Order: sequence, then structure tokens, then C-alpha cells
Amino acid sequence: MATLTAMVGAGSGTALGRLLAHRWREVAAAEGPLRPELDAVLTGGAASPSLVRRLAPMLGLHTADLFVVAGLDLPPDLVPASGTGPWHVGTVLEMAAKFAPQSLRRLHEFVRSLPERPPAWPPVWPRYSYPLGPGEMMLRLLRNRNIGPYSPKVLYFIGDGPMVSSSTMAMLGPGRTRLTPQYVTAFATVLGIPDDDLAAVAGVAAATDPRLHRNHVELARLAWDARRLTGEQLPEVLDLARRLR
Repeated sequence: MATLTAMVGAGSGTALGRLLAHRWREVAAAEGPLRPELDAVLTGGAASPSLVRRLAPMLGLHTADLFVVAGLDLPPDLVPASGTGPWHVGTVLEMAAKFAPQSLRRLHEFVRSLPERPPAWPPVWPRYSYPLGPGEMMLRLLRNRNIGPYSPKVLYFIGDGPMVSSSTMAMLGPGRTRLTPQYVTAFATVLGIPDDDLAAVAGVAAATDPRLHRNHVELARLAWDARRLTGEQLPEVLDLARRLR
């Protein structure tokens, strides 16, 4: 059997392989019957949906996010809301980023109080346009929170991302905008994913000493809890946000 070092080196070409190499201590502690599939992923193979569902809690990541990292389509039980335009979760975050902690908690509590309704299936968004490179993966992870289509202000206000145009950010998908460490840290902050994990996924280092929003942890949790809000619920949330300003 190949050594772990050899497998990690081979797996470094895939996003999930890089993540598993980075977090191998946690995964190896519970490998057992998963070892053949883990070996396959570490040597560049594809992961099965069942493996992704088992790995996510080991890694402390949202299962839906790990599906994206693995390059798999989201199953019906994990999709976010879609087709909620013109409002989306990015609109909520842009407003919430200006709140004092108490107002932010009130808004978050209201979001959590709303009944969850199954999102549309299949999702009402276009099929992905570009191969799953590092920049495209960052955009898909944003979409996994119904943030989009391109929300540079959210990255800037919350995660110290670059202040760029929506079109510049859109070019992360085809790789015409370079995914820099500043972008990686900004995405990680908004997504609530540890920056070292996202750096491993992207194959790009995280930024050092970013100036993060004081409420960035709560804002990332709000983004996740709001990801399945419907087009009817989002205006209710935005109405409360306007009154809390």
C-alpha cells in the first residue's frame, strides 16, 4: 500500500484531497472501513456522496459545503434557496454588517424563528459555467448560502476582501481574476470556514493580519441560517433590518 506521504502528495491536486491531507489527523483517527475510499480520494479519485456525508462531521464542516468542495451536485435535502431575486442573503449581510451586536442578535434570532420551507427542486439557477477551479469553488460556496451572484461588498465589509467590481469578482470563475490570499481569507470569513481549511481547498495561502469585522463570527452564522429563506421571507428580514438601523 502506498505511504501516507505519497498519497497526500498525489491527492494535493484535488480540492478534497488537499483538505483531507491538511486535516488527516482527524480523519485518520476514524478511518476504519473508510480507508479504501479515503485512499482513492487522496490519490486523485472522486468521492461518493455517502463518503462526503460521513466526512463532514469529522471535519466540523457543513455537509453542503463539503459537497461543493468534492465537486458534487447538492442533493435535494441540502440545497439553499434560489430564485429569490432581487433579494438574497448578501443583501441581508450588507445591512447587518452595520449593526451593533445587540441589533445583530435580534435580527439573527428572527431569522432562526422563521419556519423552514423546502427550497425549489431543481434549483432555479443556471448550470455552472466554468470548471471547478479555485475561484469558481469560492463563488459556488457563496451560492451555497444564497449569496450572489457576485457580492464584493460582503467580502469587503466582513472579511477585509478587496474592493472590486462585481464583474471583477465574477472573473474568479474562469480564473481571469487571480485568487489571492486576501480573497481566500475574505471568503473564509464570510463562509465561516477556518481560513487554513479554505486555503488547503484552494491551494492558495490565507492572508496574514486581516482586518476582520468585529461581528464576523455572528455574521457568518447568520449567512448560514438564512440560506434557505424564501423569496417571501427575505423581505420580512430586510424590513426588520431597516427598523433596526
